[in-house]
Amino acid sequence: MLTDVDVRQAIEFESHEHPVLSVYLNVDPHRRSPEKYKLALRSLLGKAAGAADADIKRVQNFVEMGYNWKGRGLILFSCQAEDFWWSQSLMVPVEDSVMVAHRPYVRQLAALMDAYERYGVVQVDQEGARLYRFHMGVLEDVEGYLGEEVKRHKAGGWAAPRYQRSERGTARQNLQDAAEMAEEFYRQTNTRHLILAGTEKNTARFAGMLSHRLRDMVVGRIAVDANAGANEIRTEALEVAQQAAEEEERKLTQELVTTLHKGGDAVAGLAETLTAVQNGRASHVIALADYAEPAYRFVDSGYIVLNLEDEEAELGSGRIQKLPDGVDSVLRRAMVQDIGVTVLEQDAELAKLGKIGALTRY
Repeated sequence: MLTDVDVRQAIEFESHEHPVLSVYLNVDPHRRSPEKYKLALRSLLGKAAGAADADIKRVQNFVEMGYNWKGRGLILFSCQAEDFWWSQSLMVPVEDSVMVAHRPYVRQLAALMDAYERYGVVQVDQEGARLYRFHMGVLEDVEGYLGEEVKRHKAGGWAAPRYQRSERGTARQNLQDAAEMAEEFYRQTNTRHLILAGTEKNTARFAGMLSHRLRDMVVGRIAVDANAGANEIRTEALEVAQQAAEEEERKLTQELVTTLHKGGDAVAGLAETLTAVQNGRASHVIALADYAEPAYRFVDSGYIVLNLEDEEAELGSGRIQKLPDGVDSVLRRAMVQDIGVTVLEQDAELAKLGKIGALTRY
């Protein structure tokens, strides 16, 4: 599973002297056979102008001989001269792309993390609940709870109502205990969204036992029975998570557009967004997926500019790197600072405003 440590290794690596080869390869078995994605890789590597031969060979050997054929997307970053190798097999698809620069190309990684961020999934039944973490298409069973077993009494006569009340009381206590456990676990893991899985009756009862904080985090429910397996839950949860991510993207983009029109705390355009991120003012960056502009980076200071002619000499020592994609650098800088990042396939209003913008703190 892709972890925060993995992501930070990718976004923080840089080489001042040697190129970094970045490859995104779609290996979805529903779309491609191994022969087809290997052919696609050869085509990508043929476009990797400036890449070191050692990195091209390393990537090709990994896919030809080291990849285990599991997953739907593959991300590879290589700079053998600096002993840097980063590979991730994902359960979600990626779009084929290749880039050669002094840092890993992270735009698509940022988009994937935005679309498939961490969710909590709670599978509920009368005996309690099972907690999952769901991230990048992987459903991980992290902690479970089975309360006191709810006995199915068949006694008749005068005792039946008493037994039924006992059963209902045990089930209610099991759900209450599970709700408290979910509260603690998802608070500790800083989970932002929850999906409830189970029958309509059980998920409704469970939702009513959650705190206001957790109840507000619920973005959808999955109708499954108590015997549903992880694969069934994963498939249903992926659909709910995608819908929730799209809705949040629409809300954030509309907030950006509205705030700009009102003259509030927001900026638009690459120059303004770059400045806001570098000055620590940005709180959330939104960009179109196909937008790219070249830029320049002063190596010693790390400062990025769009036009060298407008900058003072004291910004750097004179060691300058040309960046093939300044937008990617903005997204990386935002990720390093734990600033939210959203990458949209298309949005007419954002396109009119400069294809990139940011909500700001002031």
